[in-house]
Amino acid sequence: MKVEEIIKIVDAEVLQEEGNWDVNIKYGFAADLLSDTLFVISREEEPVLLITGVTNPSVVKTAKILDIPVVLIARGKPIEASTVELAKKENIILLRTKYIVFVTCGLLYEAGLKGAPWKIQY
Repeated sequence: MKVEEIIKIVDAEVLQEEGNWDVNIKYGFAADLLSDTLFVISREEEPVLLITGVTNPSVVKTAKILDIPVVLIARGKPIEASTVELAKKENIILLRTKYIVFVTCGLLYEAGLKGAPWKIQY
């Protein structure tokens, strides 16, 4: 799914546009605990869209570690300026939607974006 489609589906606002707009997002992953994101996401299953309510620079640092090209902030939360600046520096596209995480995921899934297929190993 292209970035433009994501924007249209969830009526997203572009907060930081520097990055790869030609990327075809294969999977979505939603989490507010960035440690869960680091634990679950496999680099073999890229590219991934990270959907979160986290607005501090840690979300960009996590995206950078996992080569996530696009981060979508849910719930219309205000974004720290330092987060936007870091996303620009790291070429990570930063979007924001007013939908809650559950609805955001549902809309994107309904439009064809698949959930990340990984299972947690006990």
